[in-house]
Amino acid sequence: MLVRLPELSDRAAAVAALEDIFFLSTLRKDFASAEERDAFFHTWTGWYVERAPNDVWFALDGDGAIIGYLTGCKDSAEAVDLARIIPKYEVFADRFAAFPAHLHVNVRPGFRDHGIGRALVDRFAEDCRADGLPGLHLVTGVFARNVSFYQRAGFTVATQRGPLLFLGRRLD
Repeated sequence: MLVRLPELSDRAAAVAALEDIFFLSTLRKDFASAEERDAFFHTWTGWYVERAPNDVWFALDGDGAIIGYLTGCKDSAEAVDLARIIPKYEVFADRFAAFPAHLHVNVRPGFRDHGIGRALVDRFAEDCRADGLPGLHLVTGVFARNVSFYQRAGFTVATQRGPLLFLGRRLD
């Protein structure tokens, strides 16, 4: 089952589950302090949870446990705060008109390769299409393990700049 953050009765538990999955999925594992770890998490998720909760989706298993999440933003160009928070956010700003929405998605290990990430991406894409958006995108590393997943999910427009790879999915 897929639900938005505001639909969950225990927001704190949902964000805690998001944090758990986030750190199980991120390549960065070492932090000098708890404060540095918290700041890293907030950099990559805080704006979405606070400013775009309707674009934060969760995948729940049959028992209601959170097994995956998607954080999204439907207007990357207007999310000026994100450009100050997320490193290299502006590198692909020239692509935002054609692909205004962006996303981040992670699934708990043990539940990957079961279509959960794809379901989250497709649900967000449906929302974006319903809002009349022409496309959505994400940025990853050129050699990241997730590139083939996104290509299979319809992100076929690629632009490389240095080690970063912009992948866009047309919605029209």
